Amino acid sequence: MPIAEVRPDGNRQLQEIADVLAKSKKVVVVTGAGISTNIGIPDFRSENGLYALIQAQYEEAVQLRASASTPTSTRSGTPFTTESEDATPPSSQASFTSYASSRRSNLPSNIKGRDLFDSLVWTNPLSTMIFYRFIASLRRKIREEVRNTTPTHKFIRALRDGGRLVRCYTQNIDGLEAREGLCLDLKRGKGSRSRFLKNVVSKPRPEGPTIPGCETDGGCEVVQLHGDLETLRCGLCSELCSWEDEDRENILLSGNAPECHSCASKNENRRFSGKRGMAVGGLRPNVVLYGEEHPSADLLSPITTHDLKLGPDVLVILGTSLRVHGLKIIVREFAKAVHAREGGKVILVNRTRPAESAWSKVIDYWVGMDCDEWVADLRQRRGDIWERQGALRLPVVKETKSKVVKSKKEKTTRKILVVIKKKETTAKTATAAKERSVEKVVDARPATKGRTERPKAKRLRLPVHRIPTPLTDGSDVAPPVCTSKRKILNLHEDIMASPPKRKKGNARSWAGGTQSAHGCNETLFVEVPLKREKRTTTEQPLKAARTRMRRIV
Repeated sequence: MPIAEVRPDGNRQLQEIADVLAKSKKVVVVTGAGISTNIGIPDFRSENGLYALIQAQYEEAVQLRASASTPTSTRSGTPFTTESEDATPPSSQASFTSYASSRRSNLPSNIKGRDLFDSLVWTNPLSTMIFYRFIASLRRKIREEVRNTTPTHKFIRALRDGGRLVRCYTQNIDGLEAREGLCLDLKRGKGSRSRFLKNVVSKPRPEGPTIPGCETDGGCEVVQLHGDLETLRCGLCSELCSWEDEDRENILLSGNAPECHSCASKNENRRFSGKRGMAVGGLRPNVVLYGEEHPSADLLSPITTHDLKLGPDVLVILGTSLRVHGLKIIVREFAKAVHAREGGKVILVNRTRPAESAWSKVIDYWVGMDCDEWVADLRQRRGDIWERQGALRLPVVKETKSKVVKSKKEKTTRKILVVIKKKETTAKTATAAKERSVEKVVDARPATKGRTERPKAKRLRLPVHRIPTPLTDGSDVAPPVCTSKRKILNLHEDIMASPPKRKKGNARSWAGGTQSAHGCNETLFVEVPLKREKRTTTEQPLKAARTRMRRIV
């Protein structure tokens, strides 16, 4: 898709961009030198930019070198090596002119300002000296003359305070984001992933800097891709040092590199112990030049991979022309992650239009405005973006309708309509109640229709009495009499004489009669176990017992 061009008079498209940012939850910001030009810090590629200034200083230094009577001793191209001090120029004027011409021949004739920010700057002592002077003067200017930050810096802080900022990747080395309370320390890492959860975003954000490890910890909130002006780095051992110690700033302003104390102490210890000395490195500004690797790449790569996995929904690019190769890679990777989300947008705010052939499938909106002007317009359209995380919002107040005085006829007709509606509702409720009662009657039927409960197994114990008559040899046993029904049960002699033993699972068992001491029979008990059968009435178990007893006889 082609890049949508947005001009200052494009109200509809500006409103679309404002709505996209207001609905966003995870925003990645990429900034360049264009966000700091309004406070006096020059950019790189404009007519009065840093490239033009350093090129003018270089040409002036070359002319001074050519007109000087004696060459001055300077540091060599590599920060930790020095030019041989015992190399003296020739004494004669002819030999000096040949020496100066040979020195000028080592310098490129068509040098540009960009070349003085390249890693090749260390290969020539003159370019190294100019670079030291330029960086030291730029740092002093920022610290002494720049008092405030821009609205764009405040916009980045508002995204952080609103719980939207994933990370800010900047090409600037001025470090003005630290004045807004943003963290620039790469050692803080990627921060807490839970800061984007709903229950965390809904809570009020605490004032002041965030505590490492808390829910709202953003880690390193601003990643400086091209280094900073707060520290010096040794070109040999990569030890970080401060600018203020031992008047190092004035040494750099003179075009020389101060010695690294860590390397110097190691060299002295080796010499004191009788060992061979080692090289002593020189301190250089902690700035990443073209062709150099970031000194903290091991800390930077985990942060970028973490941010890509978070799945940001908006990418905002501010004040950069996207010409640096490393930045191009970062922007393209984040644009892929943003477009993978539904409704994800990539917005570029810069005065120069990007190349359509290179960025048509990457950038969605190009806003041809100054960064601070666009931020001011955005705040007028959607001021809720500047609300702090967890801030209370006022409830929406509904509009109250004005009361209209009605006549008596309208009031009476309204009352009649109300009565008719009440009658209709009562009739409806009555019919609904009847339907409910019918449903209840239908549902009240027994759930076990056509089924009978199985009675528990019981054992019927019937007492049978004998007539007390003396026993004679060979005489039969007197028949027992059932007192309950007065029926004679003719039992077999074998059963009475030797009743069978009980066995497990035996369906029928009896207790036979026994002979007492006085020659009479005692009471006979007949035990009849009942089977589990269907029970329809209360009299059925008794009838079943009677039938079994008849079958036994």
